Amino acid sequence: MDRIYALGISCIEFIQYWFKDSEDFFEFVNNVSNPHHVLEIMFPVVSIVDSVFAAQLLLCMAFGGWLNAVMKWWLLEDRPYWWVRETSFYIGHRPQLRQFRHTCETGPGCPSGHSATTAMILMLAVMWISHVMNDRKYYIWWWKYVVYPLFAAGLGSVMLARMFVATHFPHQCLLGALVGSFIAPALCIYVSDPFIWQYGAHAKLPVSRAVAWHTFSAVITVIIAAVTYFSLTLCGWDPQWTVKLAFRWCESPDDIHVSTTPMYSLVQSTAALLGWALFVTPAVAQYRHDSKNRSLIISAFTTALIFYGIRHFQDNICKSHAWWYYAMHFLTGVLKPALLLRLTPAVATWPFRTQDKQKIA
Repeated sequence: MDRIYALGISCIEFIQYWFKDSEDFFEFVNNVSNPHHVLEIMFPVVSIVDSVFAAQLLLCMAFGGWLNAVMKWWLLEDRPYWWVRETSFYIGHRPQLRQFRHTCETGPGCPSGHSATTAMILMLAVMWISHVMNDRKYYIWWWKYVVYPLFAAGLGSVMLARMFVATHFPHQCLLGALVGSFIAPALCIYVSDPFIWQYGAHAKLPVSRAVAWHTFSAVITVIIAAVTYFSLTLCGWDPQWTVKLAFRWCESPDDIHVSTTPMYSLVQSTAALLGWALFVTPAVAQYRHDSKNRSLIISAFTTALIFYGIRHFQDNICKSHAWWYYAMHFLTGVLKPALLLRLTPAVATWPFRTQDKQKIA
């Protein structure tokens, strides 16, 4: 691996030199493609417009975040900015990598979560646009010739940005992009419109049994994460060893955030998976078909209130007790799909249901 890492360091040095005047652009790309921001901001915004697409986005982000965090612990690879300081591979001259605000992340390096997130979102966007274009009212024959190059450029920009800030080696970015590209289509085949799982393998299952099956699957992901954590401990590995390396070699420790730790990522993703399993039912798809009887203004206002309430609650969680901190974040992660995919659409359609009753009367 040292030779692969050394080759990656050479690529990163070249990228940092060649694009040295593009620091602001790459910092912006790193911020936009942050998986934490996508789940915290993009999911609520999408839920206002399309509940099914939001459910697909939530499932892909939750499962992708869980798989990414677990794979990081399985593979246990280094990140460039600390490997180049720790390794004994170099004799004499040691490469000097520049560090930026987004450099100091605390988890193992492989695969790249930013690359996987971007690939998932772009694949979801392609499938959503294809869904719209299949409607003859909106069909544009040349859309693929515009969308595909733009999305390829977007994914390439994220991969370059992760290497530019010395957070990932090239092969880690490539693996992340491949994982994300396969996860999105695989999961969206299962979570299909119009009635989620009423077609296919689960067509004959009642909703209660389908919810039970999804909940059982979500619990299994929690168990796998816990087994992975304690297996590393029993084998003599410290699952938090990368956090210590980040603090040791980060030139600005203030740039290290709890959202970059593997533990926080697992708590966030497993909570979202459990919330999806409990609250995403055929009713979510029905809200899409009732879009004519739904107020976007009420939906946006309700979503904003929920978003503000959750953020206010999370900002005031006591940080002195780690388990309490993670437990409260897990609870809010479980409740978020219920609030955004069930409560908000119900509130947004309520005035129209009242009008329909008055007409019948």
